[in-house]
Amino acid sequence: MIGNHNQNLSKKQAFLSLDAKILSKMNGRVMGIDYGTVRIGIALSDSEKKIATPFKIIHKLKEIDDLIVSKNICAFVVGLPLQTDGQEGKIAELTRLFCARLIEKYALPVVLVDERYTSKFAAEYMTGHFVREQKQKQTLDAVAAARILQKALDKAAEK
Repeated sequence: MIGNHNQNLSKKQAFLSLDAKILSKMNGRVMGIDYGTVRIGIALSDSEKKIATPFKIIHKLKEIDDLIVSKNICAFVVGLPLQTDGQEGKIAELTRLFCARLIEKYALPVVLVDERYTSKFAAEYMTGHFVREQKQKQTLDAVAAARILQKALDKAAEK
């Protein structure tokens, strides 16, 4: 089954990129995604694609459907969970399968961004800003998605 998804992904390789520069050529807002098997953190860019903002936590891909149109989404930035040595593990493989589903369902470009330490950064950020622990649990993945998205937006803005 995984091999089949990889074949589908390679057929649509034009939709998958490690180069965030493609975002500057797109019209619309970009959705940042911190994919997890239980929760999916969602962040959105502003229309100028300069600022990423945490948006919400979802639990199913179907919940993205309404956001595509209502928020004028033109591309996705998905965090690729690499191991500390930079290698891809099982979770990265699941994330790539999720990206293949995004591409197949929405036919929008997907940019992958190294997401190492984004959840740790998000937790430290919220603790430093006195966000209560209960609120942190409810928003951590969306804040991590915003961090992932901001990394891509900053890279896209580089000259």
